[in-house]
Amino acid sequence: MRAEADRLIEEMLKWDEKTEAPTLSQIEDEVLQLREQFGRRLAEVVIEGQETVQLVEAPHCEKCGERMRYKGRKEIAPESRVGEIGIERGYYYCARCHNGLFPPRPSTTVAGSTPK
Repeated sequence: MRAEADRLIEEMLKWDEKTEAPTLSQIEDEVLQLREQFGRRLAEVVIEGQETVQLVEAPHCEKCGERMRYKGRKEIAPESRVGEIGIERGYYYCARCHNGLFPPRPSTTVAGSTPK
């Protein structure tokens, strides 16, 4: 994350060097845009860090109760309060009712979505 912060700081400094006499609004717009990028990346890192690669025991489908199959790591891009974030998580799938799950918590179920 420090490398990402350093990259964004460098981006801001380069913008400042090439932008002659920016207004307060222009500076604020640039800062807010960079803050948004950093917030999304920080959320992605924290979310991915909470997951185990594969659960020891596959979860049961919330719809039909069948044991779900591990399908590997898949990317999803949920919309969050900090914008759309790209995260890669372990993905489980129920062949019976076509329900997908991105653990570790059942609240992360992405109903009706297809992994990328």
